[in-house]
Amino acid sequence: MLWSLVGLVVLVLAAGGGSYLWLNGVITGSHTTDTRIGHELTSEPPTTLIAAPKTGMDILVLGSDIRPTLEESGRSDTIMLVHADPKQNFLSILSIPRDLYVDVPGHGKQKINFAYASGGGALTIRTVKELTGIDIKQYMEVDFNAFKDITNTVGGVYVDVDKRYYYDGLDYQNIKLSPGYQLLKGDDALNFVRFRHDDNLDFGRMDRQQRFLTALREQAIGWNLPLKLPGYISALFKNVTTTLGTKDVISLAAWGVKLSGDRIRQVSIVGDPQTRDGQSVVIASSETIRQAVEAFLTPPSAATTQASSTGTTSAAGSSTSSTAGVVTDPALIPNSHLWSIIASSAPFTVEAPGYLPDGCSYVDQNPPKDGGGSYGIQVGGGTKPAIKVVYQLTRDGATKDQYVGIMETTWTSAPAASKGQEVQHDGVIYTIVGTNQKVDHIWWKKGGVLYWVSNTLSYVATKKELLQVAESMITIPKTETVPSG
Repeated sequence: MLWSLVGLVVLVLAAGGGSYLWLNGVITGSHTTDTRIGHELTSEPPTTLIAAPKTGMDILVLGSDIRPTLEESGRSDTIMLVHADPKQNFLSILSIPRDLYVDVPGHGKQKINFAYASGGGALTIRTVKELTGIDIKQYMEVDFNAFKDITNTVGGVYVDVDKRYYYDGLDYQNIKLSPGYQLLKGDDALNFVRFRHDDNLDFGRMDRQQRFLTALREQAIGWNLPLKLPGYISALFKNVTTTLGTKDVISLAAWGVKLSGDRIRQVSIVGDPQTRDGQSVVIASSETIRQAVEAFLTPPSAATTQASSTGTTSAAGSSTSSTAGVVTDPALIPNSHLWSIIASSAPFTVEAPGYLPDGCSYVDQNPPKDGGGSYGIQVGGGTKPAIKVVYQLTRDGATKDQYVGIMETTWTSAPAASKGQEVQHDGVIYTIVGTNQKVDHIWWKKGGVLYWVSNTLSYVATKKELLQVAESMITIPKTETVPSG
């Protein structure tokens, strides 16, 4: 996200003689003054050194949680390794749970974010080196206030909120968000990416952060670049401490701005929540960690890059789909009465799924059942009508808080309608958006309405299932009298 947007700034301002001097001043002002960090980055490789990648750069990225009003010192709420490899043309992100139970050098077994609280970035670098076997050479720390400052600077970020979020506890964590596509600003953006008061715990927090950054990257394409991006860069680097030099940032940015989503790999270390020494921790085996690191350093292959649909895709891009289990009668679709009510009050043509993946059950909608009509997505100085229907997806091995969503709006130019792999079926073009491994959503347009089906927070639904949902959507007629049943 950083490199792509800085790259856009460089491209836009390239004609101006002072652009490099301005950018150099901004980035130089963010350089760390902690000499311990430089020492750790140049020290001997970790004792557990794996086969080091022949190309690319490995960067430790921390999201620090600095709250001086609390008694405890700040901790690293977000820990990511980024492997940027222009030569092999792929970017990989490894997310590490902040509660992962690890050996912290000099302190024994602790949660990994204890390293930051006890020894700052330097001890965190050493801990992650020994945990992963990766010889980290660059460092970046982002204060969580960056989420607030950036979203305020650019006027907000549109995010498809997967479910209803509500927490009324400590002031810095209060949140009240309805499901659906909406513009997040300031505290709402900050609290959304930090939320952990559900069954997803830290894994959900990591997924939400990745979704937020993906949405920000997509929306930058449509910005008025000369006006918005310089302010964005200033807001970002005001909250960043790094060892990256200006030339590093520019070269990576120029590459990152052109990087296709199917060349981005997202990996998470997943473990079992347990209680150790009276505290909640995440336990992951050495084999689980090894496999995650191996995936992190492996370029996406041609086989995984090429997307597939529910059927076969011809050279022209058309598709033949499996329609097994699909209902085509509006009266017989899942939750038909609910959809009839929605269709009768919405100010546009409503479509509903004739197929839902196994384990899906209706749980929520926006507007609420008694709200009627639609809710408004803030667009410029007005709003665009929209509806969101949420289905909980329950499966063995998956956390409980996973939701597939159906979004519909007359805002046909919404950033969610971004580039992806196109699949044609029955005269409709469906666009599959996501990385080579994880499909985020599938969108299509009909009759002045933008529709999409969104994956769960942890990408539980498969591409085949999501595409079958999209291709099964049928128009629900408006009725003055809604049938019972």
